[in-house]
Amino acid sequence: MKVVRATALLLAALLAVAPASCGGKKAGTPTEVFKSFYEAARAADVAALKKLMSKESLAYAEGQAKSRNQSLDDYLASQSRSFPPGVPEVGEEKIEGDKATLRFKHEKARNWSTASFVKEDGEWKINL
Repeated sequence: MKVVRATALLLAALLAVAPASCGGKKAGTPTEVFKSFYEAARAADVAALKKLMSKESLAYAEGQAKSRNQSLDDYLASQSRSFPPGVPEVGEEKIEGDKATLRFKHEKARNWSTASFVKEDGEWKINL
């Protein structure tokens, strides 16, 4: 009986902590994914970055890491250092089936840029 109660308490504690350790709630729209990705990059939260990146983006990053003799985690952390502070201004979000784009502009940038997204396993992922 004590083992069952202890296991139930441990499971409840893990479930209570899991959302905070996984970057909070799931990002439901490309705009939310973009903001979560940017915040994870600024914090060098490699685990969160991986969850927000498409399979294609992760494969590309792995190739870049190998070409630099780095692990994927080290590569992503090093790339995160280049993100300027503050989440960029977001503009129009355009969804077409399982693909989407989002216009964004950082406060110091002159031009708008476009981020691409793809829906994988029912969730939007940034497609770098």
